[in-house]
Amino acid sequence: MKKALVLALILCFASAAFGVELSTAKVSAVTGVAEISKMDENKKQVWSPAKIDQVLNQSDEVRTRSGLLEITFEDGSKLNLKENTSLSLVKMQNKDQTGDTLVKLWIGKIRAKFSIQKDDSTFQVQTKNVIAAVKGTDFIMDADVNGGFLKVVEGIVALIDSLSKKELFVKAGEKASYAGAFQGKAEEMDKEEKEKLDEEWNGKKEEKAEEPKKEEKKAEEAKAPEAPVVVPEAKAPEAAGGGSGIGGSFGAVSIDGKTYYMMSLNYELVLGKIGLGFDVRLLWNDDGIKEDDWKDWQKSVQNMFKYIRYGVKGEPLYLKLGVLDDSTLGHGFLVRRYSNIGIDLYKRTFGLELDIKQGNIGFEGLTNDVMNRRLYAGRLYYDLIPNFLQAGASGVYDLNPAANKFVMVGTTQVALPEAGPFVEYGADLGISLIKTPLLSALVYADYGIIRDGGEGFAAPGVMGKIAIFDYQIEYRSLQSNFVAGLFDYIYEDRRPIALPAAGGPRLKGVFGQLGANPVPWLKFVAAYEQYEGSLPTVRAEACYKGNFIPKVSEVAVGYEQKDIEIVTLKSPNTVAYARVGMEVAPGVIFVFTSRQTYDPLTDLFKRSTMMAMQMKF
Repeated sequence: MKKALVLALILCFASAAFGVELSTAKVSAVTGVAEISKMDENKKQVWSPAKIDQVLNQSDEVRTRSGLLEITFEDGSKLNLKENTSLSLVKMQNKDQTGDTLVKLWIGKIRAKFSIQKDDSTFQVQTKNVIAAVKGTDFIMDADVNGGFLKVVEGIVALIDSLSKKELFVKAGEKASYAGAFQGKAEEMDKEEKEKLDEEWNGKKEEKAEEPKKEEKKAEEAKAPEAPVVVPEAKAPEAAGGGSGIGGSFGAVSIDGKTYYMMSLNYELVLGKIGLGFDVRLLWNDDGIKEDDWKDWQKSVQNMFKYIRYGVKGEPLYLKLGVLDDSTLGHGFLVRRYSNIGIDLYKRTFGLELDIKQGNIGFEGLTNDVMNRRLYAGRLYYDLIPNFLQAGASGVYDLNPAANKFVMVGTTQVALPEAGPFVEYGADLGISLIKTPLLSALVYADYGIIRDGGEGFAAPGVMGKIAIFDYQIEYRSLQSNFVAGLFDYIYEDRRPIALPAAGGPRLKGVFGQLGANPVPWLKFVAAYEQYEGSLPTVRAEACYKGNFIPKVSEVAVGYEQKDIEIVTLKSPNTVAYARVGMEVAPGVIFVFTSRQTYDPLTDLFKRSTMMAMQMKF
């Protein structure tokens, strides 16, 4: 419990430091013996009897003995505690009802009725073994030192194993039990069990809402504060919505046309807003160990390091160091889905992504590699009218787009060391018309210009959400030697860029993108771009990840092709990938991943493949 308290204090400090006002909760009903722990001036825990309308803040702890207690959050959500229950309010959502809420259930039984959360915010209940993540639902959860159960009354709950990250989706009318991990699949509750739930929780509603008797209150106030009901010193992962886990892989990987055996040990840790990922890999073939992975301290660290991050995109402070695989600035007119490793599955690079917002001013930026800085991109923006009107200015600078791209065959000599710099500027304006959890619309305009190249604009553009769908559509007008969204998923593979010839007719057309997450285990996205008198560009991705298909844990496919005359893989403008995960034994998954594009200079496919057995320890 001390670890959870430290985590809560870190989150409080970070929120105060960056100007985020957190929401509160209050004790809305109490009967019998219940207590609240708060920090005194000396940063020590002080327990006192719970009182009606008592305000609860992030890092407070609550426990019941012979009593019952109800907590009401600012958004109207409620949390009911049975007897002998102990929990911590590890993280509270922001005052504007965005951001995640995290409750650590040490022991006991609770019933949670939570409102639909804004944006991608979730409410999470974490126990020693699992995390229950929801966006708005009614469920009952029980926990002890060995495990517990989950029963869903309304909605759907994602039950996440803290170590293996495996998810089990439990729907209304179903239940699931857990110990060190899940025990089987979700089961339907019978009629008698549902009636018992109603009797247990709803039948005592009026009794629970009464204030404790004066004699009980006096007796409790006379008692000296005691330790929590249970202080489980178990090695529970301190994950605020993530968890930690250690695992390993054994398989094969193809790099630059050579096949290597691969053995890796990976470890991921999520501690509040901080996330750490390590992937220590050893590769070898008949020639021996791949020594250039360990030739100096920089390469050695890169070969062990995956990422470190603080916060998530959209928060006042977000920082990620490591592999960047889907970075977008603003509305994506200059930088859209940039990857600092391209299609190379094996590559590790210390890219940096940084977002800062203080008051009405914000900045989002990135660089390809902090140790070998070549590309810089950033966007500075200002909220002219908070939550309504925003203006921004962007810039991208690639010092040498040809760096490390052209090596003479049979040597290490670079044939074309200079091909730059490449510079692009832009400006944008956005108006937020509506923003609700189920419907949002942002109308915007973007302008961009390439130094020694062309210019273009996108206006009007509209992006937002309709129920389960995320959408974006814009009208574009571009000079023939301007490319929108130039810094993208395959920029690192096809740089240096040869811009189209100047002086051609102005390109006028549309860009549209539609994504959906109809159920928690299925996502897809499709994009289309075409201009008058030119060939279209398409992109489509679909991903399944769950336990609905026996033995199949994951299937993901993607295809992107620019300037389509015919659909073909044999094009430098085409990228295709596939990933399949098959469970071969409990906790052991066979994974095959492949990405490829085409190099017309060598008339060969540039392919990156990986096969591995993944295990969680």
